[in-house]
Amino acid sequence: MESESGNKKLGWVVAFLAVAVLVLGGLLYLRSEEKNALELEKQSLTIELSEMKADLLSQMGANDSLNSFIQFETQRLGAMIDSINTINVQNKRQLSSYRSRLAGMKKQNDALVAELDSTNAAYAALKLREQMIADSLNNAMDANAALQGQNTGLRQTVEKGQQLVIASSTIQAVRIANNGKERKTRRAKRTDQLNACFTIAKNRIAAKGETVLYARWISPSGKPVDGPEANLAIVGGEMTNFNGLGTLTFTGDAKEICISLGRAVDAPVELESGVYTIALMTDSYLVGTASVELK
Repeated sequence: MESESGNKKLGWVVAFLAVAVLVLGGLLYLRSEEKNALELEKQSLTIELSEMKADLLSQMGANDSLNSFIQFETQRLGAMIDSINTINVQNKRQLSSYRSRLAGMKKQNDALVAELDSTNAAYAALKLREQMIADSLNNAMDANAALQGQNTGLRQTVEKGQQLVIASSTIQAVRIANNGKERKTRRAKRTDQLNACFTIAKNRIAAKGETVLYARWISPSGKPVDGPEANLAIVGGEMTNFNGLGTLTFTGDAKEICISLGRAVDAPVELESGVYTIALMTDSYLVGTASVELK
């Protein structure tokens, strides 16, 4: 009897344990299924949020202010993805909260992407307009520079055309006798003075009135023949020694002017044979040159 009673109790224990094992296995299975479902939901939310990030990042462009805003929004979405990945079965209600918020977030994100796209398009149109204005301004500046160059060239041409020029000339070398009379000569060593006459060409646009003309005597070597010590004047912006001068009263028609070119009295150099040049100039420009050969 005792043996039968013990066997019966053992049977109840075994049955209870079997039921407990089945219940525990069922609970573990349900727990595993719940965890799998949770991971799938997390993955789904992560994918959708990542797509939202990608939509925002696609709007990055040349507008630095918009780019900063987009970076802020994508960082906020990234932080949300990181928060979702830390959710476990114990706080799955938080995942349900994210799911309920996602639909509204997607609408907001779509509206934001559309607004950013419109803003970027407007910004691109504005930049294109700015570039067109800049190109137009550069073209205008180039045209103005070219016009200024033409005006400068025209002004220089006019200024050049207003200058007096020599049409013809005659030069006679002379020596000064003891009685002060001039004697013609062809020899360099005997020459004390050059008498030069210049015909200034007709010029209707040149300035009318009196103009002082200076004459310089230049040796065959290119060195000036010293003029009288008192003959000093500012010519071409520099103080210079000249050999003779004359005042021309110009009316626009051809006009002759004769100038005597003297030499320095103190220790004059001995002249050598060769071709001598006379440079005729105003105080600002060269009128022209003439030459004479001395033996």
